[in-house]
Amino acid sequence: MDIRMAGREEIGLVYEIMQEAFREYAGVLQPPSGALGEKPEDLLPLFEAGGGAVLAWEAGRAVGSARYKRDGDRDALYIGRVAVLPDCRRRGIGEALLRHLEELARGLGYSRTTLGVRLSIPGNVSYYERHGYRPVEKHEYPCGRDSWYIMSKELQRWEEGGRPA
Repeated sequence: MDIRMAGREEIGLVYEIMQEAFREYAGVLQPPSGALGEKPEDLLPLFEAGGGAVLAWEAGRAVGSARYKRDGDRDALYIGRVAVLPDCRRRGIGEALLRHLEELARGLGYSRTTLGVRLSIPGNVSYYERHGYRPVEKHEYPCGRDSWYIMSKELQRWEEGGRPA
């Protein structure tokens, strides 16, 4: 598997992977996932503001994506819309996307990463907890039907040679 930064010319591909991965939540979540209402051009401001996306590739096929941006409120790198194609799940692709973005965060000088997770998808909450993320804030949707966590992970600093500092 190869994970690399997505270029602006690949915004459509990032969008398509996210749409296919999030499709299982259509008609299930209240309020509906904002991901399903996005358009490819909605990603442009992310790139223009210094954020971006990464793509996971296997055998020449894009199988996963995730986005990132500066989380200015928390002095962290925010990871969003982690998406793996349904037929490619349970192969470590999501974990590889997280690790790649955590390394990017370290390289940019951040000491932590953050992400948002709906409480109505408990499997996702436990997934991120297994990868070192902890809830730090709880928010309610205005409709009162669901809530979400902001989860955070403190990143270890690494010395030259790849050892913890």
